[in-house]
Amino acid sequence: MDAKIIKEIEKRIGYVFKDKALVQRAFTHSSVTGDATKNYESLEFLGDSILGFAVAKRLLKENPDAHEGALTHRRAEIVSQTPLENAVTQLGIDKYLIVGKGETAQHITCNTKVRSNLFEAVVGAIYLDSGSLECAEKFVFEALKSHFDGSVKHENCTDFKSELNEFASRHRLEVEYRTVEQAGQPHDPTFTVDVFIDGVAAGRGRGKSKKAAEQEAAERALRHIEGVRT
Repeated sequence: MDAKIIKEIEKRIGYVFKDKALVQRAFTHSSVTGDATKNYESLEFLGDSILGFAVAKRLLKENPDAHEGALTHRRAEIVSQTPLENAVTQLGIDKYLIVGKGETAQHITCNTKVRSNLFEAVVGAIYLDSGSLECAEKFVFEALKSHFDGSVKHENCTDFKSELNEFASRHRLEVEYRTVEQAGQPHDPTFTVDVFIDGVAAGRGRGKSKKAAEQEAAERALRHIEGVRT
């Protein structure tokens, strides 16, 4: 990656690196090299943690009286793949991603997960280069500013689906809900839903709507997870 491209990236993200090698590392896909010190995967890991913390801190500051469940729900929305992908697209930095020779660059850079990973890698790189959470947070808040408007709903119930999604995101797991039964009369149905984590059944819920059944399934899955961890 030459100096001109690095300068273009810095201009787009609003941060000038002292260690230019970090820029190349943050934009190097694992298809180029499996060396964790030369691709973005470990930077993404770091950036993911910083991102979650920064968003949580900002939401709490903007919504000091909001319920924990509402804050968890909004944080999960903001740090999910789609907002991060959109931010990368708006910044126009996806075109600088370096991929392996045997890979199709367009196919990789159009992948939602890859773009969201790139966002997190940039966050991690800025933190390592600056040694400052403030610098990393500045990038996050500027890139995702449309998501911070102080309007978190003051809900009084826990959003178990958001909590489960957040847990799964932290541990790189996939969550899927499957409706296994719809019983009762059409005007008064009861839904049964199973939630799967990485293809393994983790909880079952029932409710008068799919949403209610999914919430119960997520709650049971979280209780199971807590039971295993304790």
